[in-house]
Amino acid sequence: MKVFEYRDYKKFINEWIKEQPKGGRGQIKKISDFLRVSTTLLSQVFKGDKQLSLETAAQLTEYLGLNEKESEYFILLIEYQRAGGFKLKKILEKKLDREQQSGSQLQNRLQKDRQLTDEEKMQFYSSWMYSAIRILSALPEMTNAKTISERLNIPLPTANNIVHFLLEKNLCAMKNNKLTYGSYRTHIGKDSPFVVKHHQNWRIKGFQSMELRRDEDLFFTQPTALSTEAAEKIRLMLPGIIEEIHAISGPSESEVVRCFNLDWFEY
Repeated sequence: MKVFEYRDYKKFINEWIKEQPKGGRGQIKKISDFLRVSTTLLSQVFKGDKQLSLETAAQLTEYLGLNEKESEYFILLIEYQRAGGFKLKKILEKKLDREQQSGSQLQNRLQKDRQLTDEEKMQFYSSWMYSAIRILSALPEMTNAKTISERLNIPLPTANNIVHFLLEKNLCAMKNNKLTYGSYRTHIGKDSPFVVKHHQNWRIKGFQSMELRRDEDLFFTQPTALSTEAAEKIRLMLPGIIEEIHAISGPSESEVVRCFNLDWFEY
């Protein structure tokens, strides 16, 4: 939510560039390619008196990976700096005051140790990306939405919106300005209306991984005929296997991420 600290969008952009790898070298060229405008024009905007158009600003929010609220505030900053008349500038200035205060207080709305509402569960279990990004946040190199978007090959605004949701619900946290795993635990029971969607999300990811044929992955499918007694014996073994996996993975260091899917059903 760093954009809410600024009242000058050019200062925000220039400092954002400096924080990028290699001190932002080459960023102006990357931005100009993304926006399909000349580097000369961008330099005149970021270092001079020219202003971004609102249409170009809307495209730029996507490159910066701003979420919806951040994007609205960023465009409001540009509207304010483009405003010529005193009356319009005063109106926009009051709106900036409200939005800046709202954005700066967002961290106070982070809720700790509570149950997700059904509406929040519906959003969390709507896509595999929510739980995937949350788990990835446990890895030390996954420090922000940008590194996660590159790892999962998803758009940066999408990753940023999900990170924002996870932070707000205390499913992730920020420590020393780095994204990390939150204290709240999620569990979904077999009677939950969201459990089928949760299983489907990760089964689909499994199907996609099968096509990669990586040596480190393992997939096993064996429809079989057996006695009722043997079927029940195997059924009783499986919870023990799950407990063993938790006993090994739980206390271990977070270095890699894996997904374990288990199915045992009658057909």
